This record gives sequence, C-alpha cells and structure tokens, in this order.
Amino acid sequence: MNRIKLASCTAILSAMAVCFAQEKPNPNLLTETQKQALDKAKQSMDNETKAKSVAVALKLAALAKSLDRNMLADTPDPETDKKLLNDLVQTVTEMVAGVLQTKIAADREVVKLLTPEQKKILLAEIDKADSNPDLAELIGKLFVEKK
Repeated sequence: MNRIKLASCTAILSAMAVCFAQEKPNPNLLTETQKQALDKAKQSMDNETKAKSVAVALKLAALAKSLDRNMLADTPDPETDKKLLNDLVQTVTEMVAGVLQTKIAADREVVKLLTPEQKKILLAEIDKADSNPDLAELIGKLFVEKK
C-alpha cells in the first residue's frame, strides 16, 4: 500500500515538474530598467506628495481653526465664515489637483519606457469594465513577476 502511495506521489510530482518546465516565461515582463524606472517614479511621486501634503495640512488646520473660532464667537461673522469656507475648499482643490498632476507625470515617465506590445496589452486591459484605473498598479499586476 505504501509503495502504491509513493509511486502515485512520484508520478504526480513528475507530471507537475513537466508542466512547470513547459511554461514559457512571459516576454512582456518588465525589464530591470523598466522596474527601476517604475520604482523611481513611485518614489518621486510619494516624496513630492508627502512634501506638499505637510504644508497643505498645516494650512488646512489653520483654516479649520479660524473657521471654528468664527463659529464659536459671540457674534459669528457671516462674511468671515464664507471667506474661510472658500479658502478651505480652494486649498483642498489645489491639493487634489497637485497630487493628480504629480501622479500623471509619473505615469507618463513610466509609459515612455514600455514596449509597443506592453502598451497594447495595457490598452486591452483598461478597456475591461472591472479594470484597475491606476496605471502604475496595472503595470505592476500585468508585467511584474509574482514571487
């Protein structure tokens, strides 16, 4: 009985080894240069976003505090309230726009390094209804070897 189990296990392992050996490597995986450029773009975007976020967070905190002070005043000033609210909205809008501009600039740098075939694969993928809208994540999903 044990010999049969051992023979069965050996046969299964041999079949699995043949299957794995027959798998062809994906020719569209990122090259080391492309991986480094992707990592560099992500790092640059993260650094720029963090630096801007600190300054914006301080500004937002000051605006929120001024808005709270006005609301808590014995006689809140409606004009001050309106101005502070507009400043708050404007600051958040600028922050979001800045992050998006940084992200898109990083994506553009990475896309410049893709092969025509990789671009074709990405185009097909982004046309799918459930596709990830983040291009950098999509590139990682499709073209970085899973370990």
